[in-house]
Amino acid sequence: MTVFGIYLAEPLFLLGLLVLPFLLWRTVSLTGRGRVPVPREASVRALVSVRAALWWLPDGLRMLSVAVLVLALARPQVEGEETVAGEGVDIMLTLDMSGSMNAVDMSRDELEAVLEKDETPANRFLAARETLKQFIVNRSRTSHDRIGLVVFGQNAWLKYPLTLDHARLIHTLNDLVLDDGRRDRDGGSCMNACTIDGGGTAIGDALGRAFNQLRRSTAKSRIVILITDGKQTGSTLDARAIAKHIADLPPDERVRVYTFLVGGTDQVWLPDVDRFGRPLVDRDGHPVYARPRQPFPVDPELLQEIASLTGGKFYESYNEEKFKEDVQDLERTVFTAAVERPHHDRFALLVLVGLLLLAGEWVLRFTFFRSIV
Repeated sequence: MTVFGIYLAEPLFLLGLLVLPFLLWRTVSLTGRGRVPVPREASVRALVSVRAALWWLPDGLRMLSVAVLVLALARPQVEGEETVAGEGVDIMLTLDMSGSMNAVDMSRDELEAVLEKDETPANRFLAARETLKQFIVNRSRTSHDRIGLVVFGQNAWLKYPLTLDHARLIHTLNDLVLDDGRRDRDGGSCMNACTIDGGGTAIGDALGRAFNQLRRSTAKSRIVILITDGKQTGSTLDARAIAKHIADLPPDERVRVYTFLVGGTDQVWLPDVDRFGRPLVDRDGHPVYARPRQPFPVDPELLQEIASLTGGKFYESYNEEKFKEDVQDLERTVFTAAVERPHHDRFALLVLVGLLLLAGEWVLRFTFFRSIV
């Protein structure tokens, strides 16, 4: 039973409050009885006058103590709030490193302002990497999650298995090098020592590798965070088929996939290159950026279906700020620490208050209000 927001475990004891009207009647009916003649001495006469004005105080303390003790027997409990560290979640970060992740999503004015400061505009890959690093730091502060990393482009690699060593995982993220499109004379290896060939977007292969890591996990919650800016190309596995397979698994074996489609605005820029594939720079040495010759193919329907089939959520993050907001939304809705609301019993406190009031009544009755002869 809840009264005025306070939960009472034993509300029937409140019937004890019915004794208060009887005590009040008894106090009033006995008023004036047993008085003694007022002495003639002025000091004693003044004391008796004060005592007469406060005649109700001892009985008032008695009734108040009875009320408090009865309330204590009703076991009032106040709801508290305690944040409890949730059980560890196993998370696979799955990051697109295809060539289109070199794209910069900002207006011409924003791009020129960044270049005038001799700064490098954050492309989709850099923006995603920095946001994921902050995500890992946040998880380290509030949980005991194991986090792993899969990167994908033309194919997909497990870059770091599930680990509690988040500092080393962040170091691995820092070491990733995005394919800038330049090739050696043989046309094979990328000239900037890229981490993975960016000539494709193997979403299915990446999802398969992430799922294989999590299917061996014993964690109660297993999650894939898949980040891409393109359409599935060059993959040997079909992402939709993997999502359907996950959906058909028993509930305790399933993996939730949260998909992020980054970029996609009409204000897209790529570092420009000459016919030999060398980056172009202006007179001041700033990289030259140009519009893509053709739009990047995207498949939001696929990402929506993957998320829906696996019980995750699809986010469409059209620029860096929106991506940060979406990852923060993911943290708030999925990774929020559990909050327990225990009821704190106030029985002992109320008994102590009731006994102190009763003691106060006895002290007053046998000292200040003692009959003067």
